[in-house]
Amino acid sequence: MSYRVNNAEIEGQHPLIKVTPVRFLRIRLILIIIISIITGCMFALALRWSKKLYNWFLFTPCNVEETGTHYRVDTQNGQQFTLEKQQMNGIYYFTFRLLKYAFDPKTQCYQPIEFETDGKIIKDIIANRNVLTQNLKIQYYGKCQLQIPIQPLAEFLFEHLTGPFNILQYFAVAVWFAQNSITFPILILAFTAIAVIVNYILYRRSRSLLQKLANIHQNVILKDDTLRTVNGSELLPGDYIILQEGQQLNCDCAILQGDVMVNEATLTGENVPIPKTSLPDHSAKFNFESLNQHCLFEGTSIVKVNSTTENVAIVLRTGFSSLRGQYFRNVLFPAPPSQRFYIQAAKFILTFATIIAVVYGFMLIKYIPMEFKTSLLVLRFLDNIVWSIPPSMPIFFNICKTASLIRLGSIGINGSNADKIESAGRIDTCCFDKTGTLTTLGLKAIKVWTHDQSLEQIGNYILACCHHLLLINGELQGDPLEIEMLNFIGWKINFEGKSFFSVKKDQQEFEIIKIFDFSSARQMMSVIATDGTNFYLFSKGSPEMINQQSQDKKQVVLDEVKKYASNGFRVLGLGYRKLNNNQLDLQREELETQLNIVGIFVLENPLKDDTPQVIQILRKSGLDIKVISGDSPLTTIYCAKISGIIDLNSEVVILDYNSSKRQIVIFDNDNQTNYDENAIENQNLIEQIIQNPKMTSITDTSLSMTQNNSSNQIFSDNNSIEFDDTKMKEMTKKLISKTRVFARQKPEQKKQIVALLQEMGRQVMMTGDGANDCSAIAQAQVGISFSESDASYTAPFSSKSTSLKCCIQVLAQGKAAIMTIIEVFQYQLSVNGIKFAAVTIMFLEVQNFSEFQTVYVGFISNIPLLIFLCISSPATELAEYIPLDDQFSYQNQIQIYTNIFFAVLGLCINYGILTTTDRYFEYSKPIEKFQREGYLNSIMFLSLMYYFMSFGVSIYISNPFKVKYYKNILLTLWTTLGFVVAIVSFIFPQRATWCDVIDIKEGTFEGFNWVVLAVVIGTSFLGFFSQALLQRYIPSMYKITHTS
Repeated sequence: MSYRVNNAEIEGQHPLIKVTPVRFLRIRLILIIIISIITGCMFALALRWSKKLYNWFLFTPCNVEETGTHYRVDTQNGQQFTLEKQQMNGIYYFTFRLLKYAFDPKTQCYQPIEFETDGKIIKDIIANRNVLTQNLKIQYYGKCQLQIPIQPLAEFLFEHLTGPFNILQYFAVAVWFAQNSITFPILILAFTAIAVIVNYILYRRSRSLLQKLANIHQNVILKDDTLRTVNGSELLPGDYIILQEGQQLNCDCAILQGDVMVNEATLTGENVPIPKTSLPDHSAKFNFESLNQHCLFEGTSIVKVNSTTENVAIVLRTGFSSLRGQYFRNVLFPAPPSQRFYIQAAKFILTFATIIAVVYGFMLIKYIPMEFKTSLLVLRFLDNIVWSIPPSMPIFFNICKTASLIRLGSIGINGSNADKIESAGRIDTCCFDKTGTLTTLGLKAIKVWTHDQSLEQIGNYILACCHHLLLINGELQGDPLEIEMLNFIGWKINFEGKSFFSVKKDQQEFEIIKIFDFSSARQMMSVIATDGTNFYLFSKGSPEMINQQSQDKKQVVLDEVKKYASNGFRVLGLGYRKLNNNQLDLQREELETQLNIVGIFVLENPLKDDTPQVIQILRKSGLDIKVISGDSPLTTIYCAKISGIIDLNSEVVILDYNSSKRQIVIFDNDNQTNYDENAIENQNLIEQIIQNPKMTSITDTSLSMTQNNSSNQIFSDNNSIEFDDTKMKEMTKKLISKTRVFARQKPEQKKQIVALLQEMGRQVMMTGDGANDCSAIAQAQVGISFSESDASYTAPFSSKSTSLKCCIQVLAQGKAAIMTIIEVFQYQLSVNGIKFAAVTIMFLEVQNFSEFQTVYVGFISNIPLLIFLCISSPATELAEYIPLDDQFSYQNQIQIYTNIFFAVLGLCINYGILTTTDRYFEYSKPIEKFQREGYLNSIMFLSLMYYFMSFGVSIYISNPFKVKYYKNILLTLWTTLGFVVAIVSFIFPQRATWCDVIDIKEGTFEGFNWVVLAVVIGTSFLGFFSQALLQRYIPSMYKITHTS
């Protein structure tokens, strides 16, 4: 029986969907041991590799929760895990990704174990904070610290040395040892061991760095009946702590008494002091999002506290349940990478192995009459299988990705997940946040506009007073907008002897006696100020909200707002009201009504210097570019136009939804059309917008399409329309696909937009600069952050520079890495194919490679070439194509088979040439061993020396993803050296010393060495020329296209 999960906010990006109690079948464990012994442990390994087989064979579902020994859990992204059932204080639970889950009998659901606050009455939370004893709290919630798990070396080695390719490698080594080959298998094992150990060193270094970032070591003052100092790691949910200046919080908490100024740069990336006040109403329900202004989060630094009272907070979340802990869980448990490349590669390898087996079976017609010992034929068959599936392939794939991360790191872009390099090479859609990403974080004041000249002075009063700036260490700090606002009007601010501050210019002075900080719900902030005679409420915020709360609404103000917003300016509404003495203690909701609207304050948020250039490059490469912002529609649209996301002269239709009136609203230039909500009519309306661009713009649509060869752009506001039926959902996806500009989007909505794009098969990159982008960044296939906060560390890529060029560099590295992985795959299959052909031919004269020759063709020539190939750099320009990483596609298959065909043709011709001479090897029957030296052996080996280098050249595809071949200096030098050694060996085979080194029989080419060399060079050229033609007419890449 399965149970649903009552999801909680602390799960973050890793919610569970379903939990099924299961029972471990001990009798089957005995069966596993027996079958594993019979199969040489292969069955045990199969259980390790396949979670489905493991779960099916060892566990059976239970109807009663108590009878289970384990839990089978299903995640949101379709993964399934079996977790051990544990017990504490009589409660059964399991741990999934560092969070504990337990069954709730009341709701008949599983849920994370947490100090419950969401939706609870605040005074009840306080009253019940110590219902559990300290020991039980420690058991339930753990320590107040982020302990990053580090896998032990033995466990890491077991995991990375028992994969399918590793088992194949061990099988290959056993076969080679059985054929009396010693040096080569030992080198392969050593190379694998070194690679795994290096990976472990890099893994530990990465986890150690993460632990350093997670650590917050400090003492805190705990308030019980008395005050006592404890280590911060000892804090538990429900504890009272005293907030102090300079303290960095290691928990999430809510302020019960006092008020503080904090710096949330580690969460948002913005180094701005933010005021936080105590919870105003303890009879209200608690929610972190709605009461954010009264909550403090782990990683936050306290820069100032209220010195007139004791500042007390209650601890609510600790460890990995905190907001910061959720960020680190995202790093520790990234979304699983796409396995498409490896699945298709496996299909090709199986096909390739089948072809080799068939060819070998055909050759048995020749071998059996020669009276080979049966063991030789069996070992040769097993050797063929090994060569058809290169066991070292994954090592070189990892080298490709690691090299890309190193190159990015050298230019200030930190990558935390090598698999994301592959994902970056497949991106076809780029989404950007606006402020701090496309634009700078800085603001420049432009003007104050009032609807009546007589109000200009009032407008200045509002700008002078309506802010919450602080003096910290002699420096004015706060919201950059408010600092710019104060500097713009030129008033002086004074903090000495004031509860808050006073401002003065000439003979006019105001003192601030109360501050209502910005509320996202009310979309404004206000202060109460006095000039010594009268009291005033000064407000600033959303122009629409200020106008809505005014007693005399002014359409002229909204018209002016539209004019400036349409030109990309940020606009704040200004309002005020005069207060009586008996109104000073009224609630905020009562005060912020009956305002007098004054006008607007206009600021400019300029683009980053390189934004238009980067956007142009991205669009030129065929990528679909979208901006997803929390800013107003008109401002975001203007930003999209001047940055080049949409064409400057494009007509833009704004699609909105009025939830209060339940109407779809379409803005087209200055025209507004409202449509009452009706399921059928709404479907028709959305479908018309998608299919017929003229419906979105009455006048200039057809002209815009003709001139710009594009349809109108569609904009959707934050009031998202939810559709239940399948048809409307599909139309919504198409609308999202068509839309370029999204405005006033909340963090969760940003994530939803990315998810909808992914449902349409899009490969999405999300770029942002703060915590409000984290959900979308985590959802996207690739995420890039600019800030140096903990939130940015959770992004796969984080740029130290604020330049948008990092997007181009990540995408270019990704495309180059995928192309190189394809080349590594093709090279290894090609060389193994012709090695099989060479040995198959040599069998006709009972010959095989010598020990040195085996090491040379399997290690000395190939390994350096593959390593140098793996470190190929990307092209300087971003390609409008994506590498075709489907190895089972005919484009990629034909390239491999073309390489093999011409090389095998050359080997057969040279064998034919040899048969025209009298250089035959005499052998006796039955054949019990191979000769490791001979004329045919020498011809095959020297031919392979040349072909292996020629393959390195022919499979290398520079245009349009990578630098030219000759710019990869190490690869060029190595292949040149390989060509020289091969040619010299062909031309001067009589050099006795050199012949002894490479085990070449003297006199092999006497009289026809130039002919054999000409055949090798000629067939290599034909292979190279064929590859060039194939890349021109049926390239292994595809152009970026966008479908809805």
